[in-house]
Amino acid sequence: MDRLLDHLHSLSPHAVYATVTGVLLLCGLGLPVPEDVALISAGYVAHLGVVSVHKVFVASLVAVLAGDTLAFCLGRLFGRRILQASLPRRIFPPRKQLRVRAYFRKYGSKVIFIGRFLPGLRFSIFFSAGTLHVRTAVFLVYDSLAALVSVPVLVYLAWGFGEDIDHVLRWARRSEYGIALLVVLAVPVILFKARKHRRRRLAAQPQSL
Repeated sequence: MDRLLDHLHSLSPHAVYATVTGVLLLCGLGLPVPEDVALISAGYVAHLGVVSVHKVFVASLVAVLAGDTLAFCLGRLFGRRILQASLPRRIFPPRKQLRVRAYFRKYGSKVIFIGRFLPGLRFSIFFSAGTLHVRTAVFLVYDSLAALVSVPVLVYLAWGFGEDIDHVLRWARRSEYGIALLVVLAVPVILFKARKHRRRRLAAQPQSL
């Protein structure tokens, strides 16, 4: 994470948005890049004042949804052919395929929502949703709802608690369900800080006569 933070801190605001977007797209395609680290880094750079927290949140959300949708489309259009190749079978072996399909049998399309909070299975679940021909609208609804929980919590948590970024990172990694736990604890603090920031901005504006 330190390398990513140092790199982002050295960039211009536009380059930060582009880099965060690119990293999150690669995460969506299943490459071994921790999405949570990228989101926390984006929030922390906003904490340092390099970029706007609201703009980097929007960029992150769009990139996350685009990456998830690409994984879904790959599964829907080329899934079975891709899985016949040797390299994809190593990344997504038959045992893992059976495990993911069992999730779909047990939970139905709701597993798409759950999958957003399972870093080790996220790509596999979204790819499998495509191969199983889950309806596109259903996938987009469940994925969007989950992303609207995970992305703002991590970005705004890192922005609000930037002085304790190491604790934020450890907490987010503690369990696969860490983000869901953070929602309950972080949302009130985030709302309080946002309201405080808004009051300061309004107070700094010149008063009209």
